[in-house]
Amino acid sequence: MGNSMTNFTTRASAGAALVTGLGLMGVAAAAPASAEVTGSLEYTCQEVGQNIQFTDPWTVDLTLDVPEAVEQGETIPASGITATVTPGADATQTMQGLGVTSLEGTAETTYTFGEGGTARDVALTVPKTDVPATGTVSVDATGESTEETAPAEDVNVPITAGDFTAKLENQDGFVFQIECTAPEDATVGTVAVGDAEPPAEEPEEPAEPEEPAEPSDPPADDTEEPPSGDTEEPPAGDTGSGDDAGAGSGDAAEPEVPGVVQTDGVATGSALTSPTAIALGGLLLAGAGASTVVVARRKAAQH
Repeated sequence: MGNSMTNFTTRASAGAALVTGLGLMGVAAAAPASAEVTGSLEYTCQEVGQNIQFTDPWTVDLTLDVPEAVEQGETIPASGITATVTPGADATQTMQGLGVTSLEGTAETTYTFGEGGTARDVALTVPKTDVPATGTVSVDATGESTEETAPAEDVNVPITAGDFTAKLENQDGFVFQIECTAPEDATVGTVAVGDAEPPAEEPEEPAEPEEPAEPSDPPADDTEEPPSGDTEEPPAGDTGSGDDAGAGSGDAAEPEVPGVVQTDGVATGSALTSPTAIALGGLLLAGAGASTVVVARRKAAQH
């Protein structure tokens, strides 16, 4: 009895597992391929409340939670939309210069499903986001798309973004009124219907090689040139003939008397305390001493 009961329980459990597995397979087969359609666009924006036109583009990264491939006539349910908005450099510097530390608010945008489709309105919410004192600023705006029906033909259906507006309040209650214009080609992505082949992704353009840096100018020569006029000159009247030449010639020409050298009142560290000025003063004193010797010899000769 015990073995029969055990066998029955085992067979029942195996049967239940088989049924459950088949059910899950059926659900998986019926569910459409779930994926995201993403794209990055550059918008031209301005702050209309203060009439500020920004030059640098704003980057908007869009994500739609819709399948990338569906069957003809299939219903595409409403799904989430996320727009990550990064203001341009000049707008970021303006906000940081004004001391903005946080932003929150609402935004409104549109999108179209298919060529020439009707524009769908989307209301977005921007949760409170901290604004750093330096670096880039990004805010996430979230909303929900509209339910769509896939066309009855094999075709790639483009999803195109439209312009958007936003009202963002800072920590002090001031509201920035932003208006942004979508680029001419604002295709976010496509949904492949039926046997349509999704469009091939365009390869990224290779980055341009950096130009070699030009050699820098050689460093300037910091060697100081000696100031002009520092060359030492022999004392006036010193001809190298000695004292005997003066005694034998009678009345020799008197040496030039140096001008008056002012030494009082010279501040320490001034130009006159430099080695060049000291050497010049020594030469003047030597010349004065030579004049004294000549005058004494004249007086002795007269007596």
